[in-house]
Amino acid sequence: MSIAKTRVLEDSKGRRAAFEDIQVGQTLGEIEWRITDELIDLQCQLDQDFDPLFFPQDEGARRIAPPQITYRPPRWLISRTYNVRGLFVRWESESFRALEPDTTITVSGSIVDKFIKKDREFVVYQAEGKDVAGNLIFRTKRTHVLDFVERNAPREGAGIDSGIKAEKI
Repeated sequence: MSIAKTRVLEDSKGRRAAFEDIQVGQTLGEIEWRITDELIDLQCQLDQDFDPLFFPQDEGARRIAPPQITYRPPRWLISRTYNVRGLFVRWESESFRALEPDTTITVSGSIVDKFIKKDREFVVYQAEGKDVAGNLIFRTKRTHVLDFVERNAPREGAGIDSGIKAEKI
């Protein structure tokens, strides 16, 4: 017995964005994001990464955040513009300065590409983070497959919203 494949039509945030709705060149706007000691602690706990750079013991040593802390803000940008879920398949990231506690970063982004491969829909977006002086802190480019199920499968039914609320993290 084979099970029919379907793609989720909607979730608690409403109708999920269709591939045709996503516009290459679309700006995703910007957000201000503050890195705190609590966020660094949380990221280290999530990753089980307790490098001494993230938890310095020497007096006067400065604390920095792990670079993967920058994952969520660009994801928030795309999520507030397009209701998409899927699988994260590629992550390019460049860091230009250490991420320190009590730093406010302005994160902005845009859609840079979309394509179909092996009958699946992909979207590529990029983002960059700058400090209050306008210095580039990080740049990232991410590729998501919108559904693991092939694009010819019908969209129907409601799914679970797997998005993380920005105010929680």
